[in-house]
Amino acid sequence: MAIRAQLSQERSRLRRDELLAAAIELFAEGGSRAITHRAVAARAGLPPATTTYYFESIDELIRDALGAHLESWTRELEALAQVGLDTSLSLDDTEQFLSHVFSVRGPDVAALELSIFLAAARTPELRESSLRSVEAFEALAATMLARMGLADPAPLAATIVALLTGTAMRRQSGRYTDPAEAQLLTAAIRNLLAAHVLGPEVADHALKNLRPR
Repeated sequence: MAIRAQLSQERSRLRRDELLAAAIELFAEGGSRAITHRAVAARAGLPPATTTYYFESIDELIRDALGAHLESWTRELEALAQVGLDTSLSLDDTEQFLSHVFSVRGPDVAALELSIFLAAARTPELRESSLRSVEAFEALAATMLARMGLADPAPLAATIVALLTGTAMRRQSGRYTDPAEAQLLTAAIRNLLAAHVLGPEVADHALKNLRPR
């Protein structure tokens, strides 16, 4: 009986996960307005009444779907931060790495992640999950900077995360090709690293020498 109960619980969990995944797919296609009980059940290939069994309302379904996606993304970022901790990184490889990331994660993926994050940030129950995602993103950036040999990488990591977020937004416009975006982002990161390594005094001195035209 215990085994049968465990199997039933596992099937129930998997079915709920299928509904959450279906809701995210619909969200990617049409935002929260595209998410209805019937549409989610149909996308998951389940009977129409299935969603009302697991979720009391559409708001609960949307909230749980966004929260599950954020938690999954956070776990991925935390896992990436633990990969190859003893391996050094070179800035010379950055452009090639970013080009690969952009080719794998196209503008549509970036748009979905931005939309989910913004929707979650507006939902009080999900703000903590949003915060954990940002913290994990900054921790990953700090880890990579440390592997480049940078001391005290946390402040610069926060700046680079803001830069990456802005790049994700600009990619939606299609103004630049992905290779061009990789070049621009690499140049910006290189400039930030140089300013960080030189220190605030040298940077401030250089900025004071600027002459308005």
